[in-house]
Amino acid sequence: MRILFWILFLCSFEAMAQKNTSKQDENTQKLVGNIIRIQNNNNLKATDFSYSFYEKAIVSAHPDSISDRIEMVFKNKKKTKYILDSSSYKFKKIITKQHVYQTEKVSTISIVKGKKKENIIGLKMAGLKQPVYELLGQEFMPFDLSKKHLKILQFTFQNPFTSEGSRKYKFEITDTIATENGKEIVLQFESKKNIFKTPIKGSLTVDLNTFSITKSTFLINSIINVKTETIFGWFNNGKSWFPVSQSLLVTKGKGKHNIDFLGETIQFEEMTSTSSKKFDYSDNLYVKIDRDFTDYNFTEKPKKQHYQIHIDKSATKTNVAFFKTISNDTLDKRSLKTYQTLDSLVTATQIERKIYFGKKLINGQIPFGIVDVRARDLFKFNNYEGFRLGLGLSTNDRLSPSYKLFGYGAYGTKDGKFKGQIGSSFRVSKNTDTWISGSATNDLTEFADLTLLADNKRFKLLDPRPFNISTFYNHQSYELTFASKFISKVETTLKINRSRINPLFDYAFIAPSKTYHIYNLTLATLSLEWSPKSTFLQAPQEILEVEKGYPKVILQIAHAIPNVLSDNIEFTKIDTRIYQEKKYLSGQKTTFLLQGGISLGNAPLSHLYSVSPNNLDREAILQRLTFANKTSFETMYFNEFYSDRYSLFQLKHYFNKLQISKSIKPTLVLGSKVAFGDFSHSEKHQGIEFKTMEKGFFESGFELQNIFSGFGLSTYYRYGPYQLPRFDQNIAIKLSFTLNLGI
Repeated sequence: MRILFWILFLCSFEAMAQKNTSKQDENTQKLVGNIIRIQNNNNLKATDFSYSFYEKAIVSAHPDSISDRIEMVFKNKKKTKYILDSSSYKFKKIITKQHVYQTEKVSTISIVKGKKKENIIGLKMAGLKQPVYELLGQEFMPFDLSKKHLKILQFTFQNPFTSEGSRKYKFEITDTIATENGKEIVLQFESKKNIFKTPIKGSLTVDLNTFSITKSTFLINSIINVKTETIFGWFNNGKSWFPVSQSLLVTKGKGKHNIDFLGETIQFEEMTSTSSKKFDYSDNLYVKIDRDFTDYNFTEKPKKQHYQIHIDKSATKTNVAFFKTISNDTLDKRSLKTYQTLDSLVTATQIERKIYFGKKLINGQIPFGIVDVRARDLFKFNNYEGFRLGLGLSTNDRLSPSYKLFGYGAYGTKDGKFKGQIGSSFRVSKNTDTWISGSATNDLTEFADLTLLADNKRFKLLDPRPFNISTFYNHQSYELTFASKFISKVETTLKINRSRINPLFDYAFIAPSKTYHIYNLTLATLSLEWSPKSTFLQAPQEILEVEKGYPKVILQIAHAIPNVLSDNIEFTKIDTRIYQEKKYLSGQKTTFLLQGGISLGNAPLSHLYSVSPNNLDREAILQRLTFANKTSFETMYFNEFYSDRYSLFQLKHYFNKLQISKSIKPTLVLGSKVAFGDFSHSEKHQGIEFKTMEKGFFESGFELQNIFSGFGLSTYYRYGPYQLPRFDQNIAIKLSFTLNLGI
């Protein structure tokens, strides 16, 4: 009987415990549901408002955590040779007086129909008289907790407090706090296992009467450790709540990876065994960002602003006293010393000059005083010119921010001829970054090139396709170009070009009234590049895309005007391109490229489409080994297909890096490409044999990018209606190169 009694007692106790646990889980789920409901009602897109914003960011360390001892470091195993390492002592001495780095910003923010506009009225980066404007588009911490996805630094994750996101987290009520206005509940959350690449956890403090969030904390423990904290308050007559203050703290995490902060790389690397220094600074370093939000206004209509971020002309001229009047968190002694020390350091080491040099180099320019050397013109190679040696020059803003002279000269070692260009540009509006340019050019261009005007602005360190091309035409051209950003998020280019076209192989174009071997064209081209998700910044001297967003859409229309200093050749080309990137919470991404074009009228082959082939017509696979191109068809032979209308679609999926060894971490990419094309009157083009692609050209394969020092390998296989008879003819193996500039 006694044993039976204890069995019944334990069963009843377990049943009560399960009932209490079930009740607690039910209460937790009700609380989460109420938070989500209130979050949806607090939709910031429904309210137009403005506020003031102060941000201070520092890189520093706690002096008390650093040893001031001078260590003995042995240089051999027998410990007979040693050196004294005073790095810890010196670092503590410095960090006691100042921070490593700091920056401050004061802005007014306006939200109109859910779209954010920022006007920076005060800006100071320690040591820099001219701030690096490209670094000001970073958000760091989420302002709006009602969004589907939240982003903290480089980590993007699903919001726990949405209907969809709540299913991927575990919740637990851990405390109840008594306040002046009632009670608040502390709700902890943690992402479920294997949901995200980086685990997320944190807590919310919730007002029990209104179910509004009064405080949020997010914790990320990964290659770096991140903690954010946001305090919320009631505004708009108690209708909505908004952040009052925010803080972010970053410390060294599990790995020795570096992080990018305000464009600078904070190094968290351990000392190697061969280093003569024992002290690892990164163990003590931290990054801290503090924000204050004030002056919320829901009645005054926010001022209109053309671009998402605007920098006031006097923003960089404000002094420390200005920031003190705006900020509740005035500068401490170490902060003041940081400005003084880094200002002197920058003057002594010419850091600003190095930053200026780096920004130019990323765009393919090497500055020398008032002149930039254009890297793209120094060296090229193709089958017609052989080695092409050249020099391209352009004046820069050190001579004048509103006027430029530019040009280049080049010589081909195989054809033995000089080519060149000379031109000038005038800026007619700073507010819209509008330029008018004129130039004269005598050079070569690839037949049926797919390049759009927007592509000419982008620098390519390595462009492999011209290495293998032999079908060129010489053109003597005069151009007048209008380029502007007067439409928000749209780059507009209008070009009028008059050219004398001379094909450099036996080609004849049969027009309705005449057969042309050499012909004159006057071409008017309008190109629009739309970046709806990008963030643009209007600086005092320029407009910058500080955060790239996707999709990117290009529409280009070109019309050949007959009988205007031209031959009787008339046609119209319409081209469009859509490029999209989709990033996943796992760290992987998928890219989509959809492109098409059509030519209406009678266009010569030089101005039609070849759909970017990139394969040599040689027998052995290794004889066809060249460099891959990002958007080319790797198994399509040069001059194999031409079209007067075409469409193509390319899909690539990028997996996370594969950890093969400590130094070898390639990225696996799966790709599939398809193109269709047709030709109405191929008989009008004599001297070259080609096929069309009305049945569809298909290739698929994989890439291993960045196997070692940026170099990788890729292989693609050709299949479908235009598959070649032998198996090896359908395979292309290519080298690849990926340049990581950390931007």
